Amino acid sequence: MGHVASERSVGGRGRESRHEPLAVVQERGHRAIERLLDAAEQTLEFTGLEGATVPAIARRAGMSVGNVYKRFANKDSLLRAVYERFFGDALAANAFALNPAKWEGVPTTELLYTLMTGMLEGYRSRRPLVRALLLYAQTHPDAEFRSHAEHLRLQSLELFDRLVRDRRVDIGHPHPERAIRFVVRLIGHALQNVVVSEQGSGISSGDFLSHVPEAATELARMVNGYLRVARAERPRALSQFRR
Repeated sequence: MGHVASERSVGGRGRESRHEPLAVVQERGHRAIERLLDAAEQTLEFTGLEGATVPAIARRAGMSVGNVYKRFANKDSLLRAVYERFFGDALAANAFALNPAKWEGVPTTELLYTLMTGMLEGYRSRRPLVRALLLYAQTHPDAEFRSHAEHLRLQSLELFDRLVRDRRVDIGHPHPERAIRFVVRLIGHALQNVVVSEQGSGISSGDFLSHVPEAATELARMVNGYLRVARAERPRALSQFRR
């Protein structure tokens, strides 16, 4: 049922009626949408938010502008889908990487240094795309979407917050949970500002992403000191976000 059907006449001549299975049509549509989202990401990464026009995205995807509008009502709905996919994928990856079970036995000072390194490297490696997406969300006229976009972005920080809260026994700050929440939000806000601002020439200019090892060491030292982490020896590097 749903496959090729064949009818044969008395005279031996046949005529065939071909119907594509619904699953095939849906899969083709899904692939087309993914191709468009990939093309939109690449356009944002290479040309910025200003250059991410529907014709430019269509050209990169190898589609006509009309085919883009068959799948997305307008440019805004396409960019919303890109934002949702990017930060949704990031959240899923971070949920896997920041599973507390993966960090059992790792000293808290080393944990913090590794998390700093992972966050900085993640922002550095996709900086142009992240910058374009953040600017898109921050300048969006729909307040409800701006709120939703910020919530989605901050969910990964919640995972970071949860992982460090599990180490309360190592933290000497008199109000550990409040202190953890403050420092996690502070770092998240600083990284967002660095990404959105024009790229600087080094850590001395305030650009934490220009030299990740040095910046990670300084941030880890700051966090360890503020939280009063026990045994806050000089952290050593671990592989980025344990697998």
